[in-house]
This record gives sequence, structure tokens and C-alpha cells, in this order.
Amino acid sequence: MIPDKIFVVGFIGSRTRDIAQVLAERVDRPHFDTDQVVEAAARMSLAELFRNEGESGYRQRERRAVVSVSTGPPAIISTGHRTFIDRGNRRTMQQFGVAVFVDSTLEECLKDALDHGLLRIDDPNNERFSTLYEAQRPEYESADVIVEPMGRDPEAVADEIMQRLEDRVWSEKLT
Repeated sequence: MIPDKIFVVGFIGSRTRDIAQVLAERVDRPHFDTDQVVEAAARMSLAELFRNEGESGYRQRERRAVVSVSTGPPAIISTGHRTFIDRGNRRTMQQFGVAVFVDSTLEECLKDALDHGLLRIDDPNNERFSTLYEAQRPEYESADVIVEPMGRDPEAVADEIMQRLEDRVWSEKLT
């Protein structure tokens, strides 16, 4: 039995959206991405939203998006890279579903962030990126399920998530 809501969380560059999309196809459920939900509700891009409302405005909208997808129909939800760090979001996700942390290595995150142009120009040695990665790990490690991609494609990671969720159901039934 698959939980109604599966939240795929991770640090920037963890490919949570790609993994969640594959997972959604496997279980025949809709996929929602909290960043896309925020953009749709705001009727503007994230860049415009940050420019017009700042990070605090974005985070308020993000909290509403988490509640919206949490209380909606069964789904697979990918989140922005700091969504799970917020204690209220984390509680909501774990109350309404299962949070799966995609525990990518710093090197994997840096590579993906570089490939997608997500690194800051004012952080040429990636020190800020590395510091944030290390500082946020303890929060992510409180997820219900942790998977390590180890360079595997999203399909293989989704397979592991399915197996881990199935194992979790059986272990709960046995206790």
C-alpha cells in the first residue's frame, strides 16, 4: 500500500522533480511540484515573485502550496530545495504523507546545479553552497525514508523508493 502523499525532498541539485515525475508515472498518480504550484497561484515566475515579494513572500506562498497539495488528492509531490527545512512544512508533509529524502552527495548536487546554471556567481568556490548543504543535512535526515542516488538515473532511484515504501508497509504490519 502506497501512502496517499509522497513528498520527494532534497538539496538543490538532487533531481527531486525528475525522480518524483518517474514515481508518479509508476504509481499512476498526479505529480505536483511546490515551486510550480506557487508560480501558478502567484501568476508569476519564481524570479518575479522573489523580485516583487522577496524570500519571505515566497516562503509564505510556499507554505500555502504545501498545505494545498497535502490536503488534496493522492499525489507525488516534489518540493523546492528548502521547503523541507521549514519546520511547519516538515510537520505538514509528515502528517499527511511520507517524506523521502534524496540524499545526494555534495558532488552530485554541485554537478547538477552547475549543469542547470543554479550556482551563484558571487560564490566562485562554492563555499556558500557547501556550507548550506552541510547545515541543512540534519533537517533532511529527519525524513521518513532516505535514499542515496549514487549517480543512478531517476528510474532506478524511483524503484528503490517503491521498494523502501513496500518494506516499510510490511514492517509496520509486523509490529
